[in-house]
Amino acid sequence: MLTIQQLLQEHFASFRRRHRLSRDMTWAAVCLRDCRTAAMGSHRIYCPHGHQSRLGYNSCRHRCCPQCSKVPRELWLDGWRSRLLNCPHFHVVFTTPHELLPLWRYNRRQFADALFAAASGALMTLLGDEKYLGARPGLLAALHTWSQSLAAHVHLHVLVTAGGYAQNGGKSHWRQAKKSCLLPRKVLMIVFRGRLRAELLAAFQRGELTVPPDTSEARLRGLLNRLGRTTWNVKILERYEHGVGVATYLARYLKGGPISNRRLLKFEREGVCFRCRARREVEAATSTTRLMTADFLWRLLQHVPPRGLRVVRGYGLYAGGQRALLNAARQLLGQVALPAEPPEPPTWQMICEREGGRGWGRCQTCGATLLVFHFPSSGRPPPVASSTNKQPPC
Repeated sequence: MLTIQQLLQEHFASFRRRHRLSRDMTWAAVCLRDCRTAAMGSHRIYCPHGHQSRLGYNSCRHRCCPQCSKVPRELWLDGWRSRLLNCPHFHVVFTTPHELLPLWRYNRRQFADALFAAASGALMTLLGDEKYLGARPGLLAALHTWSQSLAAHVHLHVLVTAGGYAQNGGKSHWRQAKKSCLLPRKVLMIVFRGRLRAELLAAFQRGELTVPPDTSEARLRGLLNRLGRTTWNVKILERYEHGVGVATYLARYLKGGPISNRRLLKFEREGVCFRCRARREVEAATSTTRLMTADFLWRLLQHVPPRGLRVVRGYGLYAGGQRALLNAARQLLGQVALPAEPPEPPTWQMICEREGGRGWGRCQTCGATLLVFHFPSSGRPPPVASSTNKQPPC
């Protein structure tokens, strides 16, 4: 199988000399290039009874790495499967105009904060209105910045409960969504558009945004004013009977980067050929894309989020610190309350076996759970602490 790691090992050194990269881009590329190689350090997987022992190289654990994202993705998904309310959910997509892409490139963290605030604020305001729902819903929002061709395409996916927690006369009840489409799309678009413009203009006023070098703040303000008179792309997709399906869709994009190794077709002298989902109005024969190697690497690395940026955020009933309110809503829907202490997450052995890798995490001789010992490695982040990190037998 062709991999992004192969491409980086062959071309990243020359690409880095010709392009100015941020620290986050450089760190991501180095992690993806060195993942599960000797440069990352090693560990030993062994049977506690001494039946088998093998040496392995450490994973980079970068969230954009398609090679070592399986376990983090499953852990994230397991956590949200247990938290989601047992009710129908809507999938809402908020897309920002492409005219704002230069502003996003120079202000990724501030732009993301403004986008999350505008989308969640629009949904919470409208759904809190008695005209539409009059209750407190649960929102799970995830930031995506790419299209199928890896071009910049900043948008937000939001999982919204088709109902909400409400109180009337001191009594709590679960209020179902009044409309089959959740909200009027045009109304949601107008409120979202106004909120995002207001967030960005306020950030300009506070001096928090960097103006791209080929424009000026006055031109950007004028652009925001002109965009306030255009139609923005806001989609309210069909209702799902449960939110797990949409959460599973989001998990595929939150861990592992913007493109998986399965989509790579071949590395050519002219560049990289990869599979790209064809649009409805385009013939299926055009479902592959070819990019020069430098263009492919640039498109790939431009989607590395700033370190520490939260690309998934919960609001309303799904917000952090709302356990009591979420448990009250779960009780109304006939679900058991969340435990005070989160359960122990599954181990990598359990995840491997669950995904069909039988015997991967167990000794083939005695069936005991294999243990892992990480050798100290300088210059690299330490491995995740684990109860199985014990001294192997000599």
